[in-house]
Amino acid sequence: MIKAGDGVMIGLSGGKDSLLLSLALASLRKRSPVKFELRACMIDQSGGAMETGAVLGYMAELGIPVTTITHPTYQIMKEREERSPCSLCANMRRGMLANAARAAGCSVLALGHHKDDAAETVLMNLFYGGRFKCFHPHLYMSRTQIRVIRPMIYVEERSIRLETERLALPVTSSCCPFGGATKRDEAKETLARLMAETPELKSNIIHALKNMRESEGWPGGMLNG
Repeated sequence: MIKAGDGVMIGLSGGKDSLLLSLALASLRKRSPVKFELRACMIDQSGGAMETGAVLGYMAELGIPVTTITHPTYQIMKEREERSPCSLCANMRRGMLANAARAAGCSVLALGHHKDDAAETVLMNLFYGGRFKCFHPHLYMSRTQIRVIRPMIYVEERSIRLETERLALPVTSSCCPFGGATKRDEAKETLARLMAETPELKSNIIHALKNMRESEGWPGGMLNG
C-alpha cells in the first residue's frame, strides 16, 4: 500500500481508529526499509466545538505534523434535514482530506476503517441500496489523483478498542449530533444480532467480497469502492 517516497496523509478524527492507525504508521516509518513521510489532517466538522488539544499533543509525540480544518458539516446537515447524514458526512470529509493531502504534497490518504466498518457497509448497501458493495482498501481517485489506503481493513473493531484502552490513547468523543440514530448504527446492531448465531459472519462477508468476479465490480479479488 505504501511505496518508497510516498507522502501519506492520515485522516485524523481523534477517535480510536485513527489514533491507532497513526501509531501503527509512525512505528512502521521507524522500522520499514521503505522510506515515506507522514502527515495528518484533522477536520472539526462541528464548526469549532471539538476538543483537539490532547490529540494534537499525542500526534506531536509521534512526530506527525497535523493540519487542522474547521468546517460546519453538522450544521449543514441539520439545515438540510439530511436523510443520510453518514453518507454526506463521509463524502464531504473525504473530499476535504483529499484536498488537504494534495495541498501538503501527499499522494496517499490513509483512513482508519476496519473489518466491522466493511461488514456494516455491505449490510447498508444491501438493505438500503440493493447492492452487494463495499469500499476498497486500496483505491486510486482519478479526480484528485490521490490513492486511498485502509491498512486496518482486516482488524476487528474490538481489537482496536482494547488496544487503545491498553495504551490509554487520548480518544476524543464524537460531537456528531446524529450519533446513535443513523443507518450505520442500525447496521451495527443488526450485525451484532446476526453474529450471536453466526460468529464467523464478518469473516464470511469479507471472504465473499474477496472472491467476487472482476465482472461484478471487484477487481483483483479485493474489496471495492
